[in-house]
Amino acid sequence: MFLPLGTTRPRLRTPWVTYSLMGVNTLVLLLQMASPIEFTRSLCFVPADPSPIAWFTSIFAHAGLMHLGGNLLFLWLFGTVAEDVLGPLLFLAFYFGGAIGATLLDWLVSAAFVPADLMMPRLGASGAIAGIMGLSAVCFMRTKVRVLYFFMIMFLPRYGIWEAPIAVFGGLWVVWEFLLGSATTTAAAAMQTPIGGVAHWAHVGGFAAGMIAALLLHLRSRVAREDLLTGRAGIEDTSGFFSQAGELERVVAQTPGDAESWYALGQAQELQGRLERAAAAYENALTLSLRQRDFPRAAAAYASMKEYAKPDSLPPAILFDLACALEETGHAFEAYDIFLLAAKTHAGQALAETSLIRAGELARKGLGEPEKAASAFRRLLEEYPFSNWVGLAQDGLRSLGLPEKAPAPPQTKSYRLHDVDLRDLHQPEE
Repeated sequence: MFLPLGTTRPRLRTPWVTYSLMGVNTLVLLLQMASPIEFTRSLCFVPADPSPIAWFTSIFAHAGLMHLGGNLLFLWLFGTVAEDVLGPLLFLAFYFGGAIGATLLDWLVSAAFVPADLMMPRLGASGAIAGIMGLSAVCFMRTKVRVLYFFMIMFLPRYGIWEAPIAVFGGLWVVWEFLLGSATTTAAAAMQTPIGGVAHWAHVGGFAAGMIAALLLHLRSRVAREDLLTGRAGIEDTSGFFSQAGELERVVAQTPGDAESWYALGQAQELQGRLERAAAAYENALTLSLRQRDFPRAAAAYASMKEYAKPDSLPPAILFDLACALEETGHAFEAYDIFLLAAKTHAGQALAETSLIRAGELARKGLGEPEKAASAFRRLLEEYPFSNWVGLAQDGLRSLGLPEKAPAPPQTKSYRLHDVDLRDLHQPEE
């Protein structure tokens, strides 16, 4: 006996769609059990009399508790893994795509070898689940399935846990279904009777549909990238850090405009102690994030970068946008300093004027720092007296109750102490 218990793959999101599908399948079976047999028959799909509605309802109907339990186990096992990476919409596309592939292959085999079998009703979610299994076999090469095994040798029980790679587990399962389908179809064709029982060819068709679609969409590389960026790819030893950085370097080489990949590369380089490379990767992530108006990621990249590089090392062209990103993400004090730095690097330009007025308004309204606000406003009035922002700066100072010019520092009177024993060295003695 073999019983899958789970996978080694960590999940970062709650698979609500998978849980919802499990709930709907369970609810439909409860309705079947509480209703006459005609209700279940109305939910089934009959290839000889095809109906799109019946095909859809048949995916959620089951022949009993054992049938439902087995399907829910495999849906939980593979669905939670796939939905976590693909997201709800693409996951559902593969789920129902697997059901379509299952129906088509089952229909074709029956029509070609056992036409009488076309009259038999079909029901169950196994074809759709097989589509998710085919996808998983292609995309999750590093994931293993924990399988409880139990068998008898010389009347002595043997049991344990086997961690099978998900591609091996899925491959063995679909080969077994292919062999069973071939055997039952051959027997039914020889006896000219319907196949009935388990629709093995539906399992093969669903698995093939999911596998082929995943290959055509290049989902394997996408999942590998997601694993690297989100930390799902486990690091088993210290060499794993260098392997991960190498993989990320290949990712950014293929997609140099991917800010998320640059940020992940910076983290990997930082873990290795390559701080200059980490700072350069973070700077690339920052620049790309600002260009794409992804302010939260830009703020995160700057927070990581500033540990190893000073802000004035950044290209002047991005300083103003960085200050705006920091202000929008709630880092007001840092935004104020970057606005002033942008005004310095763009001295004599219109952007310097805008940076100063933004700094003053931020200090006045956001920080509640009147002295900082007055400093920015007065600097604008002094350096750019003909700026379009002069009126706003004057209004800002009036609202703070401060004059346009800073008051002169108080004059301190110096007193010379006269001491007969203290004489200037240059003064000749009498």
